Amino acid sequence: MRFSITIDTEDEAVALRLLAAMKDAGLVQPAAEPVPADAEVRVLPHLRQVLLRGEPVETTRLEFELLLHLCAHPDRVHRRRELLSSVWGIEDDYSGARTVDVHVRRLRQKLGTAADVIQTVRGVGYLVASSGRVRVEGPENVVRLADRRAG
Repeated sequence: MRFSITIDTEDEAVALRLLAAMKDAGLVQPAAEPVPADAEVRVLPHLRQVLLRGEPVETTRLEFELLLHLCAHPDRVHRRRELLSSVWGIEDDYSGARTVDVHVRRLRQKLGTAADVIQTVRGVGYLVASSGRVRVEGPENVVRLADRRAG
């Protein structure tokens, strides 16, 4: 199970004691080893960031959501209408499905030589194959100490 806890206090000693007590109780495990950066494209949902070979890629909100959705559900063909519904929140039959095509084209431009991770299934939609070239990463058991010093 993964969870995130924010300890919101101005007294750092109290926060550290609470963290130590949680560790003693087995509720917090040591930080996981860093994930190797072998994937060409890494999607970091908790930071809302895309990395291409370790370098940040500027994406719009919808481009990020589209890439995240495709990468979080690999090896599955996503129809344009389904993407409009799950990424854009559009449920009607009147909105242009070509909007998805435009966003995929822009994403591919930004991904450069890694553009082929998003594959077109002609006449149907798009898919990302689980080839190891793309990875969605998230923090493991994040514990944050909120630091609210008077400034």
